[in-house]
Amino acid sequence: MSNFSVIILPLLSVAVAVLLIALYLYHQRMKVVTKDNAKLKDISKAIWEIEKAVLETVDFDEATKRVVNIILTQLGFINSGYEIIVLSLLDVEKWELRRIAISQTQAAERFLKASPIPFNNITIPLMATDNLSVKAITERKMFITENVSDVLYPALNKEWVEAFQKQLGIKTSIVYPILAKDKTLGTLIFSLSKPRGELTDQEWAVLDSFVGAVGIALDNALLFKSLNIVTQQLKDANVRLKEVDKLKDEFVSLASHELRTPMTVIKSYLWMILDKKNDGSLSEKQKMYIDRAYTSTQRLINLVNDMLNISRIESGRFTLDMKSIDLVALINTIYTEMLPKAQEQKVNLEFARPLQTLPQVHADPERIEQVLINLLGNSLKFTPENGAIRISVNYDSQQQQVTVTVMDNGRGISAEDISKLFQKFSMVGDNPLVKQNVQGTGLGLYLSKSMIELMGGKIWVESEGEGKGSKFSFTLKAA
Repeated sequence: MSNFSVIILPLLSVAVAVLLIALYLYHQRMKVVTKDNAKLKDISKAIWEIEKAVLETVDFDEATKRVVNIILTQLGFINSGYEIIVLSLLDVEKWELRRIAISQTQAAERFLKASPIPFNNITIPLMATDNLSVKAITERKMFITENVSDVLYPALNKEWVEAFQKQLGIKTSIVYPILAKDKTLGTLIFSLSKPRGELTDQEWAVLDSFVGAVGIALDNALLFKSLNIVTQQLKDANVRLKEVDKLKDEFVSLASHELRTPMTVIKSYLWMILDKKNDGSLSEKQKMYIDRAYTSTQRLINLVNDMLNISRIESGRFTLDMKSIDLVALINTIYTEMLPKAQEQKVNLEFARPLQTLPQVHADPERIEQVLINLLGNSLKFTPENGAIRISVNYDSQQQQVTVTVMDNGRGISAEDISKLFQKFSMVGDNPLVKQNVQGTGLGLYLSKSMIELMGGKIWVESEGEGKGSKFSFTLKAA
C-alpha cells in the first residue's frame, strides 16, 4: 500500500465514523420519551454534550478516560447512584477481556486500593462463559445482575467480591457490549447503589445512546491509534534508512578516493609501456593484453568517478562552477574529440552548427562536457556501422533557453524501456548489439539528469521504438 493510502483511507473512515455518530445520536435523542418536558430538555442537552465530547476525542487514552467519566459529569449520574463505571476491551490475540479504564469516583478509589490485583491486570478469559461480560460479548446484548462477582470472577475470588460489594453498597451491575459496525470492541459495566427497578426510562434511553456513541468513538480512537503507530514506525524506519544512506555515502566516498589513486597510477604505468610499443620490446600479443588492461583501467576510473559524483549529489556536497559559456564552441570541441572514435566505428558523426549566433548559456562547462560525452558515447554504443549521429542546437527566445539534441538512427528504445532510463544502474534491453559493445554501468544517464537539473535545465529522450533510433535532448538557461 502506498503512503497516500496509509494516510487517506483511515481519515476517510474517521469522517464516516463522525457522520455515523451524529446520525446515531440524533436518532437516539428522538427516541427519548418522557412526560416531563423540562426533563426532556435537560436530557437532550446532556446527550448533545456527550456527542460533542465524543466527536472531539481521537486520542485513544483520552477517549477511554472520557468514556468512564463523561456520563457522570454531563448528566450528574454521580448523584444518581452510579458508583463505578468500568471499560474493558477485547484482546483478540490473547483471547481475553482486559480492564482499561475506571471512573474517578470514591467507590472506584476504594476498590482500587482494596483489590488484591492491580486494576490493569484484571483480565477475564473468554473461556469463562459464566462471566456476564463474556456473555455480553458473545451474545451481543446487555445483561443485568445483582452480583458484582458475575463480572469479576474468575479474575477475583467470589467471596472477596461479595464481601466488598456489601461495603460499597452496590445493588445492580449493568453490562453493555461495545459494538461498532460489525465489530465487538469490549464492554461497559455500570455498578449502581440502587436496584434496577429505580432506573427511569430516561436513564435507560441515555445509557443506550451513550453506549452506542462510545462504540463508534472507541473505534475511531483505535483507528487513530493504529495510524499513529504506523506513522511512528514509518518515521523510525525513515530515520534508520537515512542513517544507512549516510553510511553508504561515506563508504562510497571513501572507497572512491582510495580506489582512484592506485587506478590512476596503474593507468600511467600502462600508458608508459604502450608509448614504447614501437621500440620492438613488446610482442603483438603483449601489446594487445596491455592495451586491454589500459582500457579496462580507464573504465574502472570512470566508474569510480561516477560513483563519487553520485555520492556527492545525493549528499548535497556536489558543487558546480557556473559561468556564462559559448555552448556552440564547447560542443564543437567535444565533436572534434569524438569524431575519430566515430570514424573508427564507421559511424557518421555530424554537428549541425546553427546559422545564427546563439546567446551564451549559464552552466558548468566541465559538467556539460561530461553530459555530452555520455550522450554521444551512448549513441555510438547503440548505432551500427554506416549509421549516423547528429548533434544540433536550437534557441527558444520565448523560453529563454537553448536545447541541445543528440539524435541517431541506431537501435532505438521501446516504450517500456524509456521509463527505465535516467535511473541508477538501469540497463535496458537485451539486444545482442549491447553485448558486442563496451559494457556500461547504468550510471551515465542518471548522472547526466542530476547534473542538468542542478543547472536548472531538463533532459529527456524520445524514440519511435526499437530499430528506429533515439533522440536525447537537454535544455540550459540562456545567460
